[in-house]
Amino acid sequence: MKTRWVAIFFLYHFGCLSPDSDPVELPQASDITVAELEREYRLFVPTDLPEDPVPLLIAVHGGSGRDYPFPQQTKFEALAEEEGFIIAYPMSELLPGNEGEWQLNTTPESRQDIEYIEALIDYLAATQSIDEKRVYATGYSLGSMFNYELACQLSDRFAAVASYAGTMPVSPDSCDLDSNVAIMHLHGDDDYIISYNEAWDWKAWDEVGTMMDIPSLVNFWADKYNCQNEGGNTTNTSQHIVHDTCDQNVRVEHHRLYNVGHEWPETIEGTSTHEVIWNFLQSFSKP
Repeated sequence: MKTRWVAIFFLYHFGCLSPDSDPVELPQASDITVAELEREYRLFVPTDLPEDPVPLLIAVHGGSGRDYPFPQQTKFEALAEEEGFIIAYPMSELLPGNEGEWQLNTTPESRQDIEYIEALIDYLAATQSIDEKRVYATGYSLGSMFNYELACQLSDRFAAVASYAGTMPVSPDSCDLDSNVAIMHLHGDDDYIISYNEAWDWKAWDEVGTMMDIPSLVNFWADKYNCQNEGGNTTNTSQHIVHDTCDQNVRVEHHRLYNVGHEWPETIEGTSTHEVIWNFLQSFSKP
């Protein structure tokens, strides 16, 4: 078992955060008050939305990334213009009791970030034309880890999550779902920060504990959803694993990227990574 130090939060090569070549203009930050705390977020609303309620994508930044573009942000926003969905970018706060910028291994005593995201969904549903059956999450690195907190703690709000380069605790304090959330996990097998093949200890804070290797993460969700079939395909550059025939008609998918590290990949088998993520997410909705 390997150990990862607190530096995983700050090992950010900001030039690699977004593969887009053009400068990214960040939406203006707004704020909401949650449990007497002011929390910030950025919001992208397409200029010509359809009349019917539209999906909401919550994109969770990685460590030290709150004031930087989300990976492929301009491409996500161009796709949102084309297909008609809203993107919210929640911004982390290093709050008392948090072991990192996003709270991991949520407990009844440490729900501040979960309460923030739920309040944000409620606020956007009240102020925008949101289809609450089509709320999705994506994330990078620490944001990907927090995606699994959302799947465990807010399973009644999210239809699907798809994220890159994260994991979750081997023994989560709680992950009792109200309904199943479709899962896609993308990960490079040469990731030197969040190991692909080995469990590792969250060194600085005992509350988080040992983190799963990626095959165990994928199997955790496939087993939890009682998936009956495993398929997929393998090429020279990646392996795509699909667990289907799962309870409540969800799927668990995984893209293992050969010889890829922690940096967000621009494409997967010739398709832009943002499209791989959105194509998976938008195929699910809550009953």
